[in-house]
Amino acid sequence: MRGLLIPALAAGLSAVAIGRALAQDPARAAPQAVTLDELSVESRDGAARDPGLPPPTGTIGRAPAPFAGGQVASGGRVGFLGNRSVFDTPFTQSNYTEELIRNQQAQTLADVFANNPSVRDQQPPFGSQPSSFIRGFYVNSRDYAFDGLYGITNTYRPAVEGIERVEILSGPGAFLYGFPPSGSAVGVINLVPKRAAATPLTRVTAQYLSTGHAGGTFDVGRRFGDGDAVGVRVNGAYRNGATPIDRQNLGLGFLSLGLDVRGEALRLSLDAGYQHLDLDAESNGLTVLRGVRIPRAPRLTLNVQQPWERSDVEHGFGVLRAEYDLAPDATLFGAVGGSLATRDFFRTQSTITDAAGRLQQQIRTVSADNRQWTGEVGLRARIDTGPIRHSVAVVATHYAMDEPFATALGPQQIRSALYAPVLVARPDRPVPRPNVTTLSELDGLAVTDTASILDGRVELMAGGRFQAVRRDLALPGGGFSSRYDKSAATPMTALIVKPWDRLSLYASYAEGFGFGPNPPGSAVNAGATFPPVRTSQIETGAKLDLDPVGVTLAFFEIAQPSGILDPRTFVFSLNGEQHNQGIDLAVFGAPAEGVRVLAGLTLIDGRLSKTAGRAYDGHVAPGVPGLQANLGGEVDLPAWMLPGVTLTGRVIYTASQYYDQANTQTIPDWTRLDLGIRHSFTVNGTPLTARFNVENVAGARYWASTGYNALSYGTPRTFLASLTADF
Repeated sequence: MRGLLIPALAAGLSAVAIGRALAQDPARAAPQAVTLDELSVESRDGAARDPGLPPPTGTIGRAPAPFAGGQVASGGRVGFLGNRSVFDTPFTQSNYTEELIRNQQAQTLADVFANNPSVRDQQPPFGSQPSSFIRGFYVNSRDYAFDGLYGITNTYRPAVEGIERVEILSGPGAFLYGFPPSGSAVGVINLVPKRAAATPLTRVTAQYLSTGHAGGTFDVGRRFGDGDAVGVRVNGAYRNGATPIDRQNLGLGFLSLGLDVRGEALRLSLDAGYQHLDLDAESNGLTVLRGVRIPRAPRLTLNVQQPWERSDVEHGFGVLRAEYDLAPDATLFGAVGGSLATRDFFRTQSTITDAAGRLQQQIRTVSADNRQWTGEVGLRARIDTGPIRHSVAVVATHYAMDEPFATALGPQQIRSALYAPVLVARPDRPVPRPNVTTLSELDGLAVTDTASILDGRVELMAGGRFQAVRRDLALPGGGFSSRYDKSAATPMTALIVKPWDRLSLYASYAEGFGFGPNPPGSAVNAGATFPPVRTSQIETGAKLDLDPVGVTLAFFEIAQPSGILDPRTFVFSLNGEQHNQGIDLAVFGAPAEGVRVLAGLTLIDGRLSKTAGRAYDGHVAPGVPGLQANLGGEVDLPAWMLPGVTLTGRVIYTASQYYDQANTQTIPDWTRLDLGIRHSFTVNGTPLTARFNVENVAGARYWASTGYNALSYGTPRTFLASLTADF
């Protein structure tokens, strides 16, 4: 595969208080959008700009338009560069819409990630922390961005109800977004908040999941003032009850507010929200002793966790963003925000000790507060110098975190079994003892210039980011277990060539700067961080816009330090370097009227190098499948058959994976089938949509992932039903 990677270019609630709006088609109630090309034309021609549309140098306003079919967007945020068309971006990016989230009844980000062949979950489906893998590398959920900023999004099962877009950038993103708080150097997840559209919206949804988990959501949007300059968007959700997993209960409450003001030159936005999460007997990944053959996956509704285990998380956030147009093609922008989270865990960590599935469970408590502050200020501008058009961007970023961390291990261990769990009485809860307080400050300065000629048919992008990293681990009795102050400059360069309007060929090189892999929650040195390391990626590819179908193809090669968790001591350490190279292929859009497709595959060859004593050099990297594939589609039935009815389906395939660096422990490949149906109709002038989805229809038993030293369960057969009313 290596020979393929380096070619220069590859060929009811508060809705009632707001009031009842006029009956309308549900599809029209979604926020309106516009293509990036339309924005550019308006700006160049000097025509009066719709105040709902941001200029090409801005981001506050309507989001880039959905692509044909409405499941993905035609463009999205590319870090401090602002909004760009997917077909004019020299990286692989997928932007999933609120319409897809709603139609698939996604309740977590992991449900959205399931549409992307380059992304796989790192945790079981009913765990609290939705960390993931992008192109075979671990991405900590602490490093998910909100409207371009780190440190805002909830680390633990963040709600999707207030999100307009889920944007996934594959490859290093430190140049575009800055140094991520936990140092995930490959891939960026960016969450775009909802904004009020010109059409009034009052939407209420009742939900039910499998064995007794029920609740509802509301979504209310209004615009006020001259020219609808002021917008208000309120979203809320509440769900509680049993999940498909035995003896497991999940409760979630969420409320968010999005305000925006759109003036002639000044645009403002304010986002704030609160979320509460409680999980009883939360599903956790398992560890496996070295040399033990991994047993067959159990029935996926079976729960090995103890019924008295509990996870509680509270999270609140706020972000203020502003943009001011200094000129038609120059925008000054800035943002400031922060979040406060508390978490309290009383749980066990299970280790498989033999091939028969015997378990050893270690009791552990964790208590921590997390306070984060973040901000940025910058400028985007377009400048013409003769036949060359320059798009220049510069940004300065700041991030700070203060996190006291306390933990304790129980004195006894529980003997259990994977297929026949042993339940014990609730023991005395170990009192968490202060461990370390993590103090972080991350400051960066980035600049880039995109020079285009021949009416945009050739673009050369070049830039760099200077990043300063300060992190101290303060001991409770005084002093520090570690502290360092480091800095680095990372470059980025890319070339885009468009032989004709609908085809883009590109090559890009980017470096990331991060802490490297952090210890998982099961490690005794969880919370520790390692010195920053560099990650590099070369990507070449082609993007074809056949509207109404889009096709993207990318070849990539990425290098990043690797880590390993000792299964006996539970100490996590860095051990060598991991090289992943592969191919990404994606197909999306509406190839025929009433037909929508969302499909792709990712081929990865992940190898270890520079391991301790060269013991594992050349081995396949743990948790990296050779093939990941998705095939999803929707079909609207003809009006003469069943008017308003849509059938949906999705197949997800993941190849076998190794658990250990020695490549002696493995899990087999797996396939999951999801099916669904929805029906849109009207009752007494009120548009209604009923949805019914089944995940893992065949009830397949499988291990989903072995990456990052966690053996994770697959998704059990899960039924989701909902009824949405648009008033």
